[in-house]
Amino acid sequence: MIASADDPGYAMPAAAWAAKSGNPVLFVSRNAVPAETRAALALHRKPKIYVLGPPETISDAVVAALGKLGTVTRVGSGDPVRSSIDFARFIDGSFGWGVVDPGHGIVFARADRPLDAVAAAPLSASGTYGPLVVVSNADRLDPPVDAYLLDIQPGYRRDPVRGVYNHGWIVGDDKAISVGVQSRIDLLLEIRQVTRQQQKGSQS
Repeated sequence: MIASADDPGYAMPAAAWAAKSGNPVLFVSRNAVPAETRAALALHRKPKIYVLGPPETISDAVVAALGKLGTVTRVGSGDPVRSSIDFARFIDGSFGWGVVDPGHGIVFARADRPLDAVAAAPLSASGTYGPLVVVSNADRLDPPVDAYLLDIQPGYRRDPVRGVYNHGWIVGDDKAISVGVQSRIDLLLEIRQVTRQQQKGSQS
């Protein structure tokens, strides 16, 4: 994985995946590939390289330079919040979380608290494994996170005992992520009953 050395909010999700998979994380700046990163990639002899973040944080010129050292795929768009969701959804063979359906763990942390990603990394490496999704502020759940959780919210028709469940970890106190936002996340993680009318609506 290649992460931004300049914008830690974009790099935070790499910690969770590295803890689960053991894949190394190397750093670049927006417009340059450090010599140390080039040397490390060269040792792997044309590896698959996954760049986390949009062109605004890691430029297309850097991606082109990395392409001379391996096969490059960019994962991420927009701000750190959207980029973390892109990575949570992404899968390529054995690489990536692929969390596009119910039944998963998810770790939540503030994008401006990068050390929280380090502290929380073990949560993604055991038990209910899950990606790190970042939020931008304490007092309001970002609309893309809200929409993502609605998209993967578990449902049941007759008996919730037979359904699958999502599990979330909130990293930080109520000053990092407020009680109101924590409550909204909890609500979106809960399993809910799905009616036939809702099923038809989702299929139309």
